[in-house]
Amino acid sequence: MYRHPDAPNFASFAAALKAGNPDAIIAFNPGVYVPVRSHWEEEEFTAGELSGDLPVGAFGYGDNAVYCNFGPIRDTVNGAQFHVLCFLGDWWLHGAPRFPDELVVGYTRYIVQHGGVVTWDVPITPDGSIPDAFVRQLGKVGAAVR
Repeated sequence: MYRHPDAPNFASFAAALKAGNPDAIIAFNPGVYVPVRSHWEEEEFTAGELSGDLPVGAFGYGDNAVYCNFGPIRDTVNGAQFHVLCFLGDWWLHGAPRFPDELVVGYTRYIVQHGGVVTWDVPITPDGSIPDAFVRQLGKVGAAVR
């Protein structure tokens, strides 16, 4: 879908997204894919949505390497910035922290040291705040990757 040469397609979507800000970076999220991969040439970063697995490496050679659980990762996947998005709670926007601080800090540091980027989803309370357990955990991540 949308992989054809005529609009509407991913190229026209990318152009529309950048119309108001040509410096914006984009990714198209097709859902969970492990290994993390770039899906369209218009992407500047991988959507990287994960549900349970935390990929740690690449398998293959050159720009055509397939990302899976063999290391180490690289900073790009077919030209797109390596990025992963995962939840810290029991599920998206819910629950208590599911990982110990050491794992969250270590995984984030590993990805960043290899040129990648991590986005962690956290619960939001009805008043719009982040629960203290996640603020503390994210604080440890921030201190570790500075």
